[in-house]
Amino acid sequence: MTVPTLDPTAAAEYFFAGARDAGLSHIVLSPGSRSTPLAIAASRTPGVSTSIELDERVAGFVALGRAKQSGRPVGLVCTSGTAAANYLPAVAEASMSNIPLVIITADRPPEHQRWGVGQSFDQRGLYQRQVRDEVTMPVGGDGGAAFSQRAGWRVAATALEMHGPVHVNWAFRMPLEPAADSIEEPSALAGIAAPQRAADPAHIELFQHALSESVRPLIIAGPDSCPRRGDGSQAVLNFATANGIPILADVLSGLRHEVDGPLVTGHALLAHAPAVPSPDLIIHLGQTPTAKALRLWWEGLDTFHLSVDPYDEWQDPSHVVSTRLRCTANSLFAASTVTPTWGRSWMDTWLGLGQGVAQAVTDVLDRWTSITEAHVARTLAAHATAADRIVASSSMPVRDLDSFAMGPAAMVLANRGINGIDGVVSTAIGVHAAAESGRTFVLIGDIASLHDVGGILSAARSGQDLTIVIPNNDGGGIFSFLPVKDSIDAEQFTTLFHTPHGTTFDFLAGHRNINHRHTTDLASSLAATSNNPGVTILEVAVDTPDRLALHAAVTSAIKGITS
Repeated sequence: MTVPTLDPTAAAEYFFAGARDAGLSHIVLSPGSRSTPLAIAASRTPGVSTSIELDERVAGFVALGRAKQSGRPVGLVCTSGTAAANYLPAVAEASMSNIPLVIITADRPPEHQRWGVGQSFDQRGLYQRQVRDEVTMPVGGDGGAAFSQRAGWRVAATALEMHGPVHVNWAFRMPLEPAADSIEEPSALAGIAAPQRAADPAHIELFQHALSESVRPLIIAGPDSCPRRGDGSQAVLNFATANGIPILADVLSGLRHEVDGPLVTGHALLAHAPAVPSPDLIIHLGQTPTAKALRLWWEGLDTFHLSVDPYDEWQDPSHVVSTRLRCTANSLFAASTVTPTWGRSWMDTWLGLGQGVAQAVTDVLDRWTSITEAHVARTLAAHATAADRIVASSSMPVRDLDSFAMGPAAMVLANRGINGIDGVVSTAIGVHAAAESGRTFVLIGDIASLHDVGGILSAARSGQDLTIVIPNNDGGGIFSFLPVKDSIDAEQFTTLFHTPHGTTFDFLAGHRNINHRHTTDLASSLAATSNNPGVTILEVAVDTPDRLALHAAVTSAIKGITS
């Protein structure tokens, strides 16, 4: 079969039309020369919107945030060379978090490779095992219209169906400019629905049998148990409520914002409480919990451990899982019935213990005379509404929300696939852009903020309305909780781990779209800036030794809980 060669821009238009039909509706572009046909084609494709990010590392996380919030594939386009390499952190996070991305890297043609031509290296296989699939396109428009359209359709569908990133490498020769006006709209291809791995009869039978053998069942809902509001959370809550099963819900589970249901407050700190009830069945939903103490607690139990997760992964860092069900939690709980062999006192015991922990924590925080990261997390969670979102950094901020925000009403998101600190603000840009209403808050430490200054400037440049809360402890405060702090001398620890930088974020206040203020009263500052357009940075000075003292006081208070 002879395939007529197309103008490269026209071929890219067919490609994006196919990707759009499979569900891709937005493309994040970074400027470059070799990607000219892709950028022009993206801007010409009906039904596809575009945004520009100057920094490819920022762009990768912006796309990640959009896809995380929407659940739909998002495109990424860059020029050849190191531009593509800067996507790797976001691609790896998307892979581990099951986020659909379509990465399209422009490339130099074969005759440029390994001949000393600038901005060229072998981009095939660049992301290795971090992508679900990889497609090398014919040079320019050599594939023709039908192939180009179906290639776009295929890669967007693969990203959706396989829940992760797909890499497309596309070489172009000069000239790069379009030879003609936009193509005529091609006949649409079939839409692609995101697959849901529903529970089958065997899943349901095994689940119901495990419950029938139990007298002390416990649900532990890890991150992404119900990733978007309403995505199965009601089925889980209804089942647990009807059958008297307590739930320990991670702040990233998608359940904590619900007000109805047997949710145990203070779950992240329960391991410090005396006489924690011992379950004989753990039903673990989603990914590994944020709270390490919770994982260490279940490692000490001789308990049947049932993992429920729709993805082809093993969420078992402690190597304790007894069996696993590859299905969504909502389909499993909605289809299951059980006659409880345990009394309501089992659930009441857990709820009472959770209330005791929450009260002990509240008492310590209320009487503390200075502000710590824990206070910052609690205040922000209390301020954000059910229509809002909080994007948290993966170091202390998400842990503080998990431990000290006894709600929150807002959905909380974080890049916990790999737990890196890169691209937190950039992710929030994408999350906010894909959200239908409400405000987006970012809770982020000073090191992670410095790591993503490009994201802060990008948010300001593009007119995003973000409120960024930075508890600044002048370094890596999280390392002070690790054993290494007591195994080397103080000066060496400070140099190698705490890494003080002596920086505050006043230097960003010169941008016309950035409002920066230092605050010692976060609640008042949040209220005063709630309607501010653009980027608002609220910086709170905190002290790591003070936080360590608070942590010790909280632990002591929880250990002192009496029934």
